[in-house]
Amino acid sequence: MVVVTQRENTEVRQKQIVSAARRLIVKFGSEHVTVRRMAKEIGVSEGAIYRHFKSKNDVLSFLINDIEETLVGDIDKNFRSPLSSLETLQKIIADHMSSIEQRKGVSFQVIAEIISLGDKKLNKKIYAVIDNYINRIKNIMAEGVKEGAIRADIDLDSAALLFFGMTQGLVNIWALSQYNFNLQQRYQAVWNVFRNSISSR
Repeated sequence: MVVVTQRENTEVRQKQIVSAARRLIVKFGSEHVTVRRMAKEIGVSEGAIYRHFKSKNDVLSFLINDIEETLVGDIDKNFRSPLSSLETLQKIIADHMSSIEQRKGVSFQVIAEIISLGDKKLNKKIYAVIDNYINRIKNIMAEGVKEGAIRADIDLDSAALLFFGMTQGLVNIWALSQYNFNLQQRYQAVWNVFRNSISSR
């Protein structure tokens, strides 16, 4: 017999609530996500939401943690691989696009939606996530310079920022178009332009 602890029950419910918030943001936009809608999405009372979170913004804060785990996870699993730096960067963006296409732009789209709310505390947290992401990309590019695969005269801070902006921008345009173009083809073309701009060869 499997014994489910109160803590496990709480963690499961929190994940359900955060996942509901994510789905609703993609469907309606962050400003239209309410505790009532989250409760309805998972079939519980509003009181059940408040037992786990203080407010909608508290849910969004947990969602930001989840986004960071996903984005950084895509970087870390590829950074530990035997691929070259350029191959690693390409694999990271390919992994992003694969998960984005399956889940309709979730991480990058949710980042943009949360920023649009204008909440200073949430924006500060999003900034920290983006900064962490960009620094990790910068580290991969620094390895590429050492390998001789990436131009030594590249401004690594700007190049890493462009990598993030390229991905974020592509997802935003895809979402705004109602997902009416092939993301895999478009990202590959954009990646080729970016790769050629930083490659030493």
